Amino acid sequence: MPTITIGKTTIDYAIEKRSRRTHPAIQIDSYQKVTVLVPDNFDLHAVELLLHGKARWLLKHLNHSVPLPRLPLKEFVSGERFLFRGRLQALQVVGQQESGVVMDGGLIRVFIPITVVPQQYPSLVRQLLTKWYLEEANRLLPERIDHYVPIVGVAPTRLKIAEYKSRWGFCREDGLIALNWRIIQAPPSVIDYVVVHELTHRFHLHHRWPFWDAISEIIPDFEMRKQWLRDHGAELGW
Repeated sequence: MPTITIGKTTIDYAIEKRSRRTHPAIQIDSYQKVTVLVPDNFDLHAVELLLHGKARWLLKHLNHSVPLPRLPLKEFVSGERFLFRGRLQALQVVGQQESGVVMDGGLIRVFIPITVVPQQYPSLVRQLLTKWYLEEANRLLPERIDHYVPIVGVAPTRLKIAEYKSRWGFCREDGLIALNWRIIQAPPSVIDYVVVHELTHRFHLHHRWPFWDAISEIIPDFEMRKQWLRDHGAELGW
């Protein structure tokens, strides 16, 4: 992995090429991993120059970013708890004729065919849970987008809901907005912050003060919602 030294600080970083990107960008995730996103034809020798140009920004964000603890891996067994819209739900694995997932009060019931051997339960439970969360995200997130489109004053050209390793969402120059399905585990206020964040990028494809000013007009307490993601983001990544 390449490194860059700024003053007395050595920073590891990764480079990712993105075919649809027209300008380079720098990302810092919850574990302080620095990634430089570049177009396919970008001169890789210019990456270090780009990082040096953002030296003050890098040090500021790395110094204020506390790595989140790596949580114990989920075992996908009855009694484990999973977040859904900010509330902890207890997992209940049930054997029956057909597979499926339902939420009942404070329970998420995952039904496993009785023909499945117990050793295969965890992987199948994880698969069924992931499918169910993705379906819920495809039901809920477009509703939140539709709610905020007239408030923000702009709509996406297309909405994509998928899983992303280090982003809760992004907005492309062509107007596509992508949202990470895992965000539906967060409280509704945090979900709305991510939705407004990405819609606002339709006007401001950057994170400078005009962007944050525009968000604060709609969500005055956005910093609290943003902090929730810093504090609890790792819990959503099972």
